[in-house]
Amino acid sequence: MNKLILLILGSCLMSCATSSVSPILRKNSEVSLKIDQFKPSQEKLSIENKAVTLLNQLFNSDESNKNMVLIINNDSDCDFTMNIAGAKNYSLPVGSKKAESIILEQGDYELTSEVCNGAYKTKKTFAENTQLNIKYTFVKNEPKPTEPVIQ
Repeated sequence: MNKLILLILGSCLMSCATSSVSPILRKNSEVSLKIDQFKPSQEKLSIENKAVTLLNQLFNSDESNKNMVLIINNDSDCDFTMNIAGAKNYSLPVGSKKAESIILEQGDYELTSEVCNGAYKTKKTFAENTQLNIKYTFVKNEPKPTEPVIQ
């Protein structure tokens, strides 16, 4: 459980402050820079909201709570999208050597994906927070060395 918490904390928390620089052109070809400090980014806010939601779910001890966290670790060499079909359907993109998480209702699900041109399909019953590791490595077929000829 501690690894699960550390994984989510490490992958989801990000800095709030950003700055951007945009050029302002003036007459006689003068260029000055305008700096917008602490300009909020919509993408970072949604990532922070996701992190807060996941942490709240992980630490929720209410027995009437019927949700759970599914973490998918992609240990493969390829990006893929995990299709999760159950009471509701979800599509979760997972980058190569990355982890993604989603909050699901407890229940029966069918997980399907195409990992490095190989089909992945399983049926799972989720009743608690779960971590799923997807591993796929390329095996290189190298020709066998020829045996030396003894004369």
